[in-house]
Amino acid sequence: MQAVAVREFGAMPELLDLPVPAPAPGEVRVRLEGAGINPFDWKIADGALKGHRRHVFPLVLGVDGAGTVDAVGEGVSRFRAGDRVFGQFLHDPVGTGTYIEKAVVPETNAIVPTPSSVSSWEAAALPTAGMTALDALDALGLSSGETLLIVGASGGVGSFVVPLAAAAGIRVVAVARTGSHERLRSIGATETVDASLADPVSAVRAIRPTGVDGLLDVVSDGSTFSRWAMTVRPGGSAATTVHVAGAVPGIRAVNVDLQPRAALLQRLAALVAGGRIRVPLERVIPLAEAPAAVAEGRAGRLSGKTVIRLDPRGETAPSA
Repeated sequence: MQAVAVREFGAMPELLDLPVPAPAPGEVRVRLEGAGINPFDWKIADGALKGHRRHVFPLVLGVDGAGTVDAVGEGVSRFRAGDRVFGQFLHDPVGTGTYIEKAVVPETNAIVPTPSSVSSWEAAALPTAGMTALDALDALGLSSGETLLIVGASGGVGSFVVPLAAAAGIRVVAVARTGSHERLRSIGATETVDASLADPVSAVRAIRPTGVDGLLDVVSDGSTFSRWAMTVRPGGSAATTVHVAGAVPGIRAVNVDLQPRAALLQRLAALVAGGRIRVPLERVIPLAEAPAAVAEGRAGRLSGKTVIRLDPRGETAPSA
């Protein structure tokens, strides 16, 4: 069975042949059809959780996946063989990830049924970025008609926040490099600002002189986040997924710390299945190309969501 894994922390990901895992009591085994790529994948491979959680090597990358249950362990009650499922597979020991043809996961993880109208590749793109986007919007608490500024809008999380906010009637100002502006407008951004400007903060203040109602920053360090927070009106909210928010005078500053849960996945699935949002699926690639895609992600060259194709049976590649 093929997988993309690292042999030690910090090593280059490579394509390996690994044995098919057997589900332990309380676990299900999923024949994966898609695995979503996230920045957290290579952070784990570099040792982000070292010393905090138990790891196994070779460490298979990936936390997001979708496919069909093909075996269940003793005591499993939520799923049975043949169920289509998707969700976040991260569990102890870390290293039994989703860049693999078959993966095991505890049934208590944030795993839920995949709606019949949602492809496994779309579902694989949803979990981590989509749940983070929903959590962030919930934390900001904006209402229809208000304005949200998104810094780092072209990445995986931002590409979900834009359509989710637009679907809720929130006006979106998206900060990203110009190559992503057309795509961001097509998925719901009202205005776009070039992130490569010498002073993009001033550019935002020029078009929104009274301030935005909310800010979501998914890329900045603490000092840069504080500068972006200057664009928020008094009494507004600012959130970061990078956990760098400190006290900001006059506004509510929030660190978004995702706690994966089935309820968030079910909300996402319902929005996609109901046509309220479209999954920002940029590319579907074969497993053999995953190491190169990880390198692109490390260099900040991935936009939207890239999904690894693990089992194409019954799936049709999305149109460009």
